[in-house]
Amino acid sequence: MNSFIFFQDILTGTNIRKTYAFLKSTEKWQEDQLAGYQWKKLQQLISHAYSNVPYYHDLFVKNDIHPDDVKNLTDFKNIPILTKETARGESKRLIAKNININSRSINKGKTGGTTGSPLPVYKDLSTRNFTWGAYYRWYGWMGISPREREVVLWGSPKVLGKNHKVIAINLLRRHFSNTMMVNAFNLNENSIPGIVEKIIKYKPSLIRGYLSAIYQVGHYLLDQQITIPELKAVSTTTETLLPHYRAFLEKAYRVPVYDQYGCGECGSIAFECNRHNGLHITEEHVHIEILDYQGKPVFDKAGRIILTDLDNYAMPFIRYENGDLGTFSHQKCSCGVNSGMLKCIDGRSIDTIILKNGNVVHGVFFTDILYEMKNSFSNHIKRFQVYQGKSGEIEFRIESRGVQLPDEFIKELQALLNRFFDLASIQVVDKLENDQNGKFRYIVSDIFD
Repeated sequence: MNSFIFFQDILTGTNIRKTYAFLKSTEKWQEDQLAGYQWKKLQQLISHAYSNVPYYHDLFVKNDIHPDDVKNLTDFKNIPILTKETARGESKRLIAKNININSRSINKGKTGGTTGSPLPVYKDLSTRNFTWGAYYRWYGWMGISPREREVVLWGSPKVLGKNHKVIAINLLRRHFSNTMMVNAFNLNENSIPGIVEKIIKYKPSLIRGYLSAIYQVGHYLLDQQITIPELKAVSTTTETLLPHYRAFLEKAYRVPVYDQYGCGECGSIAFECNRHNGLHITEEHVHIEILDYQGKPVFDKAGRIILTDLDNYAMPFIRYENGDLGTFSHQKCSCGVNSGMLKCIDGRSIDTIILKNGNVVHGVFFTDILYEMKNSFSNHIKRFQVYQGKSGEIEFRIESRGVQLPDEFIKELQALLNRFFDLASIQVVDKLENDQNGKFRYIVSDIFD
């Protein structure tokens, strides 16, 4: 493992080995020790942002905030929340003046832009060290070494716009990390059998990638009763791991499924350990708040995730609302890691639907309805998608498992939906399409998009 991380440090200029070793020691820190470490980093970040980041300097002055006045988390919450819309508009002024963004140490990326124009993101060595260090620590929680073989189901790599050096580094990284890439955009009934055959020959310990892609392959494995030898774990990302997805994947792949959480603006936010009781927050790297729509903290239900990357001085994200919803957990994990925990990631704030009484519910609402039905939906529905163009009205789209849905199932579902909506139509289709970026949206709303 150390030799692999050493190679990655040489290629990218990072110091992941040192950060990884540090994070292995902090995972058993007590809560007060973690809180003290995190607060010290918060203070340093605020001081840096005030002195070097034009957007934050002007924001602090406008709101009569000085770094010396921020003495605790109550003071910290006086800093106005940074929204995605503001970040897009102020992206150039979010870059620190004392940072050379063209240097080798700065990595330039962008958010996916699923619901808007992409946001350019600059990351320095420190935040990348903690992102990768926490990521490899999580491999240990799954019982996997970074040197073990893995298959990644991801989008087609873009070659245009990248120089030969970047392409060569990416190829070398994949080779030395024992990673087989599968183009998630090329999955269909004709290609999946050949892809599965290659995966079986490769004998990976881990399969990770888009939930929708792993889900597609899982259906083939289950239908054909195929087992992947030496596979230890499956990990999904980019899409919300709803309970029925997890249950299906564990049945199809016959190994534990692990959830993780990060975003383009801040990676390695939280990870699930082998106790599967929620996700451990990487508190050494990120500070998380969960607020309701009135801005008040919530602990027992889903709320808006507000995050602060403690390590990115090139382009700080302080009290940043990334559009996701999450729920804190009050439980202490039996694994011994003492960090705070997220009970679950509930999806994005745009994954919401308005009922006929005006109440706003999250997409999990429909999963709960399906689970409470007398007729088991798992035997009939492969995936579902809810479209809303008008408050109180929906179109419930069903991707069937290749069989005609029983009339009693449709009638029961229609009756349940009619209780909550003025108009609810049900459509059964052969296939629900993913977005162009490879993600599957189970809620499509013209109201919140």
